[in-house]
Amino acid sequence: MAKHWQEVKDEIEREIDKNWWDEPIEVTMSKNGIFPSGAGTDGQYLGNLFFLVCDTQAMGWWTAAPAIQQALKDDNFTLEHCKRMWKYINIHMARLMGDQQGPDSKCPAPWMNLPKFSQFANNILDSYDTINTKDEFWDLIWSWQNYVNTMNRWFQIVFPWELGGPLKVKSKDEITKLEKYIHTFDK
Repeated sequence: MAKHWQEVKDEIEREIDKNWWDEPIEVTMSKNGIFPSGAGTDGQYLGNLFFLVCDTQAMGWWTAAPAIQQALKDDNFTLEHCKRMWKYINIHMARLMGDQQGPDSKCPAPWMNLPKFSQFANNILDSYDTINTKDEFWDLIWSWQNYVNTMNRWFQIVFPWELGGPLKVKSKDEITKLEKYIHTFDK
């Protein structure tokens, strides 16, 4: 039996409250390179952290959230359009990060350590029949977006930004010295 949207919202809100001040276990595992799914490239996990920062940002404040907010305010979009749109721009990423669906069907754990992403996203989909107005949908999606944004902020905090130290922006003098390489492979 599907949950009522208010139950789903309450569940998401409890998770936000839990994660607001205390680093979530999913973040702690990720920053320490613990990916029981086996996610990673050539035995390293920097790419995983990069995708956790970028994909949670895209699902939250940068792309998905503003698109849904605008659609809900637009009289040309019905509630059903908004529901479909939310599904189209969130569910595949939530499931990639939280389902056991890595490169093969034998993935032993949530691919990117975020099982609640797919759990909450699936619960939102399952609650669609109980949502009757754009205001109700917005109330639920507001909580989803806050949850995603909270996780994004944690991943931004723990990302090893110091690794960028050697990657300095080139000065005009350095660029001039490097210009000789521009046409190296021209025929």
